Amino acid sequence: MKKIYLLIAVALTAMATVSCGNAENNADGTDSTATEQTTETAAVNPWPWDFPQNVKIEAEEGQWVLSPYTFYPGALKDGEDPAEKVLIFYSTKMTSVGDTKSTVNNDVEMPNALIIPLAKDAQAKKGDILLTWWQKGSGMKRAIVKDASNPAEPKVDYLDMEYSDDPEKPGFAQREADQQLKPGTFNILTDGEWQPGAQVACKNDRGEWDAATLLYEQDSKVLVLGFSDKVKAYKKDDVKLIPFKENINVGDKVYAKWVAGYKEGYTVTKVDKNLGRYWVEKDGKTEVKAFGEVTKLL
Repeated sequence: MKKIYLLIAVALTAMATVSCGNAENNADGTDSTATEQTTETAAVNPWPWDFPQNVKIEAEEGQWVLSPYTFYPGALKDGEDPAEKVLIFYSTKMTSVGDTKSTVNNDVEMPNALIIPLAKDAQAKKGDILLTWWQKGSGMKRAIVKDASNPAEPKVDYLDMEYSDDPEKPGFAQREADQQLKPGTFNILTDGEWQPGAQVACKNDRGEWDAATLLYEQDSKVLVLGFSDKVKAYKKDDVKLIPFKENINVGDKVYAKWVAGYKEGYTVTKVDKNLGRYWVEKDGKTEVKAFGEVTKLL
């Protein structure tokens, strides 16, 4: 009988110990699962790219900027790697500027390298290529100026939209043509300059050329927005600027953008400088490409 009492006492002691341990672990009102999740979230690297964080930006409070100010904080909050997430650059306004991080949209803190200020007083000319956003919708876009009778509010066609050569089935670029931009909402892009919005080709690990939009260049590194709106970093030696106004003529053999990168074997069949478009042919199929999507430089 004594042995039975002893076994019962041991069992009760073990149960009390486990209960006490749980009470200690949950003294702050959290359970072990929540603690593990918090640890995992805290372990997410907020800057997973091999690119400097001390990008200097110049902007004033209330100035228009482009930034993934919803997607980037959302990834960190969910404990997800921002390098693997879609980071769409939306329009918003600057709140305050810091050395490595700044605040946009009133209270959202963002790395400077993920903020692109737009000039307050840019004056466009017909034929200029601009960095802006789709102002009837959302998201960063490049555009070509069609009418600059009001230089601060030019009318543009968006280049980063599909153009259809079928008059009965116009592409999104045609349906959104001749849009007038608001003042202070665009930057003028200059070929040959490493400026946000420039078109680039980046050599990947397979030796192929990825197509991307330049965000920033610094310390021999390049940060870009690539396929599916994912941010990537490259060595500057592996990146080439692609001109928007390259000297390309009918009959030239060129590389053209296809899906995520530049592919060779295309022939130019038509050039329309007013629309900012090339017609290229490969394997008997004709495609319409925007300026910056066709090059002889690779």
